[in-house]
Amino acid sequence: MALKALFARYILFQDINLLDTISLELSYILLFACLIEYIAKNKLKFPLYLMINLLLSTLFFGIAVYHSYFGNIPTYYALMQAGQVGAVKDSVTQLIQPEYFLLYADFLVMIGVLLTRKLPLYSNLKLSKTKVIGPILALSFAACLANLFLHKDEIITNSALAAETKGIFNFEALQAYYGPNGGLPQAAALTEKELKSEETIQDKINEIKGIKEIPDSERKYFGAAKGRNLILIQFESMQDFPIGLKIDGREVTPNMNKLIQNSFYFNNLYQQTGAGNTSDAEFIANTSLYPAGMVATSTFFETKAFPSMPKLLKEEGYKTFTLHADKVDFWNRVELYPSLGFDKYYALEFFGKEDLIGLGPSDEVMFNKGMPLLMDLHAKNKPFYAHFISMTSHHPYEIPADKEVFELPEKYKSSIVGKYIRAISYNDMVLGKLIDQLKAEGMWENTVLAYYGDHMGMHHTMFKEKDPEILKEFLGHEYTKIDRFNVPFVITAPGITDGGMTSDQLAGQLDMMPTLANLLGVSLNDYVHFGQDLLNHKENLIGMRYYMPAGSFFNDHIVFQPEKSFDDGEALTLETATKVPHAPYKEDYDRILKLLGLSDQYLKSLPEK
Repeated sequence: MALKALFARYILFQDINLLDTISLELSYILLFACLIEYIAKNKLKFPLYLMINLLLSTLFFGIAVYHSYFGNIPTYYALMQAGQVGAVKDSVTQLIQPEYFLLYADFLVMIGVLLTRKLPLYSNLKLSKTKVIGPILALSFAACLANLFLHKDEIITNSALAAETKGIFNFEALQAYYGPNGGLPQAAALTEKELKSEETIQDKINEIKGIKEIPDSERKYFGAAKGRNLILIQFESMQDFPIGLKIDGREVTPNMNKLIQNSFYFNNLYQQTGAGNTSDAEFIANTSLYPAGMVATSTFFETKAFPSMPKLLKEEGYKTFTLHADKVDFWNRVELYPSLGFDKYYALEFFGKEDLIGLGPSDEVMFNKGMPLLMDLHAKNKPFYAHFISMTSHHPYEIPADKEVFELPEKYKSSIVGKYIRAISYNDMVLGKLIDQLKAEGMWENTVLAYYGDHMGMHHTMFKEKDPEILKEFLGHEYTKIDRFNVPFVITAPGITDGGMTSDQLAGQLDMMPTLANLLGVSLNDYVHFGQDLLNHKENLIGMRYYMPAGSFFNDHIVFQPEKSFDDGEALTLETATKVPHAPYKEDYDRILKLLGLSDQYLKSLPEK
């Protein structure tokens, strides 16, 4: 088991350090072993050792697979969601490296021993409980406890670094102590006095962000699309760089490129999702609240009633529903959608199992079966808000040949980047078909259509040898974390966005909801939101955690990422990803930590649904 811990640390941290393994991991392994020796009878010892060995092997295996995609060390809570792996088995399978199976190599040896009976599976060596086992048990327990309490007041910003320097087992213990907020100190719910204070929660948010609230009557575009339908599309794994990209003179996204000419296009917007990934993006888009840190918001806050866009629009007479051709219990959406206040949700049971691609029915099926719902409400002159959640462009980006929209040059076809381009081109095609249908049914002129990417699609850990070079060829520069987290946000409102506006102002996913609310004339005066209306506020400060260490932020000039703390962090310019001194940005770091803490407190203070 100690050798497995050493091997796991090599897989995760690319370093074989026997001393670190002994000092950081061995105390927990000895604790498990001594408990078995102290409590179990002789006949039970081998089965118990076998069980612990299997559990630790599987733990290390799961952490390795998870880390290979996300770059994070999963918490015990994330590992408890392993039941969802079946829904994304194709993605997971491609992340498994052959060497991971060496974690189970000793079981093959044991099977050989069982079959040949040439070696005993356990010895008859008896160690004194009082003179040997007891003292080692006490020492190992004391070492585990000391290691835990030594680090319990430290802020964990980087999960991989924390697991490397504090120990894998100790990291999991610390996460159990910290709770779901990604290494920040536990946030207590706001008190009744704080909730009813003359200085509102929104006042505090605005003060921390340094923005001044603008009255609705003075806002640009406020109510310009009052009473129109809202169709919001969340495209799976969609980053900004494919928009406008040409390969051998051909557009990857011709429909999106054409649409942007008459849209508000925010091309400098960054993902802010947490461990809940796609479901966190749904949560952010509908609430303008930060998600939980190292756990999915939909599972950890499943009992809460979230303030949301669906609830605000229902007060305006809208019918609200969300459509996602997946199982509704995936990411606990069966609880998330009622918490967000949607009138109805349409999931796998509604869409059936025709035209399956990857995780489920294709996006063409989703839009085709969703259209009659829109047509019915349109015929009844009933305004609606429909939130479509795309799925076909999910990793590993395997689009069937008969669905291929963009014919790639041969040299790109086998690369993950090439597969991704084909998936995004498919997204473009289904969007074009939807627009044509809306126009044909007479809904286009009375609709606000908006779309955005939920999270990155191209992660460095999934690249093969030639992928970085292909991306460099497409982008004209090295692929960086700035490119990786940059997702598009496009709003089209015929008669309002005509002529188009491409904005490179800094934005985050938290800003989408306030911007749409402004256009629809929905006041947020009494609504707590951590984002801002992009049509009326220019300067911005956005935070991220989970995909980046807690305390990471984007401001108008740089992206900052801490390691253990602010002092050892790194700042890169947004324009060129050039490293610059980060000392001048300490105030922004402190402000982001305050915003994250306040959001956690606010979420805990929400009423039960």
